[in-house]
Amino acid sequence: MMKDIVRGVGIGCVLAGGILYFTNNDQDPSDTEQYKAQVDELQTELDKVKKELAVAQTLTSSKAEKTSHESSNEKKESKPEVESTSKPITKIILTIEAGSTSATVADKLERAGIINSAKELEQYLIDNGLAGLIQIGVHEVDTTMDLGTIARIITNTK
Repeated sequence: MMKDIVRGVGIGCVLAGGILYFTNNDQDPSDTEQYKAQVDELQTELDKVKKELAVAQTLTSSKAEKTSHESSNEKKESKPEVESTSKPITKIILTIEAGSTSATVADKLERAGIINSAKELEQYLIDNGLAGLIQIGVHEVDTTMDLGTIARIITNTK
């Protein structure tokens, strides 16, 4: 009789364990949180890429417009050869996001063709104590501006 009771309890434990194993569908909460964090991170990266693409498209379209505008101006005006070889003016809308450093802003400006050297702008900002004062937001800059003017615009200082 005692054997039957022990055997019954054993079989009951095995069945209970099996039922709990197969019916426990709860996911680990840390996995869910990790997936949500990854999705948020990817969404942020996608937004940054979209903004950079918009800037690149703006640059491309403005260069194309300026090229067509310059060719029409060349027909109307007869200027000396020295002036026709000057660099065209390029304007961009620079978007500075939270967490941007002076190095990243200088790199963006160099890639856009606004400045010749990112290191020069970065060094100018450091020398003048402006490297930590870069302001988040949208700033309009162009190739006619010198480093001081660009620094004043992106730091909102006078």
